[in-house]
Amino acid sequence: MGSISRIVSMTKRMIKPSSPTLPSLKRHNLSLLDCNANNEYLPIVFFYPKPTVPVNNISQILQQSFSKALKYYYPFAGVLKDNTYVDCNDRGAEFLNVRVDCRMSDVINSCDDSRSGEKYVFPQGLAYGKSNFFDGRLVMAQLTHFDCGGIAVSFCFSHKIADGYSSCNFMNDWAAIARDPNSAKPSPRFDGASFFPPIRNAGTSDVNNLPQEGAVQQRYVTRRYLFSASKLNTLKAKIVDSGSGIVRNPSRVESVSALLYKSAAANRNNTSFRPSTFTLFANIRPPLPLNTIGNAPGYISTSIEEEVDMQLHRIVAEIRKGKEKLRNRFNTVDTNKLVFESFELMKEVGQVFNKEGFDIYRCSSLCNFPFYNVDFGWGRPNRVSLLIPPCNIICLLDSQNLDGGVEAIVTLQESDMTFFQQDKQLLQFATPI
Repeated sequence: MGSISRIVSMTKRMIKPSSPTLPSLKRHNLSLLDCNANNEYLPIVFFYPKPTVPVNNISQILQQSFSKALKYYYPFAGVLKDNTYVDCNDRGAEFLNVRVDCRMSDVINSCDDSRSGEKYVFPQGLAYGKSNFFDGRLVMAQLTHFDCGGIAVSFCFSHKIADGYSSCNFMNDWAAIARDPNSAKPSPRFDGASFFPPIRNAGTSDVNNLPQEGAVQQRYVTRRYLFSASKLNTLKAKIVDSGSGIVRNPSRVESVSALLYKSAAANRNNTSFRPSTFTLFANIRPPLPLNTIGNAPGYISTSIEEEVDMQLHRIVAEIRKGKEKLRNRFNTVDTNKLVFESFELMKEVGQVFNKEGFDIYRCSSLCNFPFYNVDFGWGRPNRVSLLIPPCNIICLLDSQNLDGGVEAIVTLQESDMTFFQQDKQLLQFATPI
């Protein structure tokens, strides 16, 4: 990262929705799940090779389409009030136009490894990865120009008003407007509170205020791996064969998350076995409508207490059991049942995370979320990256060529990563990228 010296220029604008929000929509009530979400800022960045569009036009296209997107996503341009509602007052969202004197490849490598590239492609002044930092801004966007002609478009949002699925919807709608402003008609719904009405004094859940274990004392590093479609098929076959019929037709998310969890837990600082907990964050759309914007998290947890159980087919079987249980819990749009099950699930997962003597691993799957389809008119991105908090966490994405492969962004303590990235079983199926 030594080749990066400085930000050459930066301009900042407040982008307002292209038309005023209707008086009847001025108050967006947060759902129970929004109220329980923490204030963490979640940033995602899309890297594009040199576009054929002139540089000045790129900024103009993005700002104009951002304004039109905010017309449909009007709470994103508002102000959060009392952890209860968003005042949709059309204040606007920040848009930064930045030029740096380095190549795009330098930043890509540093974002995926040491996080040092974050200060060049994400809006500054936000404490990324800190659960209760909030300065009033709900969303921000940034266009970054590199010396090589490549660009990055980043989007940062408060977890209070959106989750990963919501941000993916927004980015694809924003890109569609940029490509064809006359025919793109986004249809987001801000109706989460009608399914999960807020409850006064409900408190915040332990799940959404998880400890950043060792974040101050330990250094965390990130590595990225590609599971090609062919290697995934081999991995699935291995899981089926070793399980003696316990698991049939494992999915790619089940297979990859189980292998990464097993490799991380087995290589913890190269020490003897320790019990651990693995939680996979899931999306409960449906039964919520697919275009409902906000938070809709489900959780699938499993714990390994004995070394003999640290086997791929057993982990996959537990994940699948958890998925089926989650589907059964959230198989309705009945408000009373949804709220009851949400509280029960939050309590259960909070208990899991508070188990004494257990290492904690988390996984968030964004597979089947079309992040690699975000095309503003100059093609799909050649890299999508997320800035994830400093803890033991795995994030899964579809592979860049959308051929059924999976990209995994893995963050572990530096001492653990040293052994993890040498794991022979992992390297049978995954290629470092």
